[in-house]
Amino acid sequence: MTAASYVPAPTAAGSVVLADVAVVDPASGEVTAHQDVRLEGERIASVAAHDDRSPDRSHGEGSAASPRVVDASGLFVVPAYVDSHAHPLNDPDDVDATYALMLAAGVAGYRQMSGSDELLARRAAGTLRTPEGSPRLLALPGDLLTPITAPDAKGAAASVRHQAEHGADFIKAGFTNRSTLLAAIAEGERVGLDVVGHVPDDIDAREASDAGMHCMEHLGTGVALYAASSRREQQVRKNAGGVPSLPRIPGLAPIANRIFQPFLMKLVVNPVARTSAKTAENYRLVDRTFDEQRAASLAELLAANSTWQCPTLIRVHTQQFPGTPRHRDDPRKRFIAPDVLAVWESVTDTFEELPAPTREALAEHWEAQLRMTRVLADADVPMLTGTDSNGASWVIPGLGLHDEFALLAEAGVSPTKILRAATSDAARFFGREDRSGTVRPGFEADLVLLGGDPTADAAALADVRGVVRDGAYRDRAALDETLERLAARPTAR
Repeated sequence: MTAASYVPAPTAAGSVVLADVAVVDPASGEVTAHQDVRLEGERIASVAAHDDRSPDRSHGEGSAASPRVVDASGLFVVPAYVDSHAHPLNDPDDVDATYALMLAAGVAGYRQMSGSDELLARRAAGTLRTPEGSPRLLALPGDLLTPITAPDAKGAAASVRHQAEHGADFIKAGFTNRSTLLAAIAEGERVGLDVVGHVPDDIDAREASDAGMHCMEHLGTGVALYAASSRREQQVRKNAGGVPSLPRIPGLAPIANRIFQPFLMKLVVNPVARTSAKTAENYRLVDRTFDEQRAASLAELLAANSTWQCPTLIRVHTQQFPGTPRHRDDPRKRFIAPDVLAVWESVTDTFEELPAPTREALAEHWEAQLRMTRVLADADVPMLTGTDSNGASWVIPGLGLHDEFALLAEAGVSPTKILRAATSDAARFFGREDRSGTVRPGFEADLVLLGGDPTADAAALADVRGVVRDGAYRDRAALDETLERLAARPTAR
């Protein structure tokens, strides 16, 4: 099945007017009712007060003289969403279903969080798949930093240089330790590449921030952020341990990385399924010794250093509660390829075999993760929205971002902050605030029409009534048709 068969033709394209719509400014939170947003090709041509007399009510594809008018009265328009932590290109030749789901969810851009020399070369050559309605690839790294690609400080620096030479946009730290992470950050600063990713347990999160780590993913992944908020910080960090440095063997890294990658991909489906009793007990210790003042101090530092956070709460929740009906019986799994579902089921079975005290500790830690998210948001730490889809069990590509919105709201993040994280703040993070993240003349015509006010209720962000991608408008019926086609032959991963 091709991309064209997943995504139907646009409802309207060319010259289009979204008539009598309420325009939402994510940065200010202001809502301006009764506006006409005119699109010409791939750009927003104008935003002006609604005029019943103009333009005419023609149908089909419009032209500059006779635009196609979409009656958007009662609806709200926002910039299209960005999934700032996703992995569609883990299967670069099998992205059509994932991209179709992203379109249906209103996602027009993403940051690919795993890369390689091959992917970087394919992007440079323009040979990556871009089916109809595809989201923009906003950033791509090279190989993940692991004990294989970054065995010690010198190896980490060498990996950063290699990725810079091959056109990477950033460096992702995966399984590192204090010395390899700091070496990567220092070399990244020298060659002009930011380091983002997992915060290793053997480093003080404040030190990582001060050193210049640009974005922390999954609330640090381990206990680093929570240790800095604990009255027993040193004990928590000692209990957690860290990833050891390895000897460097010239020429081994490429071979070992190819061997390690399949194991890594299986592990990331749900790494929590292999949580040890010792790790669970350390979660209990850090959660029960939480100190509000220490947490606020950490958040204040992260905000001052502009250390971004991409919580991916949906990824965290599916890891820690994979067997609940919310995930295992999610009706949207009908879009996922059967072989992928089989892996998700198998890994969930492994999780369910964990001892009850371990699963209870993970459930307790979820509350701590919500609390940490709220503390960070209250301190105005810059934040992104992401899902970790395409590899993570029970995370539905595209639509998982709607789950992320709901979980951020559950954590206590305000609707407007969630909207910003998905739109205007994402534009700022990617250096695209001069062309995206706002409904403004001259900006990219990537928009989402919503049934409710997203500044009043975050649930409105999932009430998608229409999507504009590169100026092509698809109404709810077209989006539903996309989903029906996906369900008929599920291949999303």
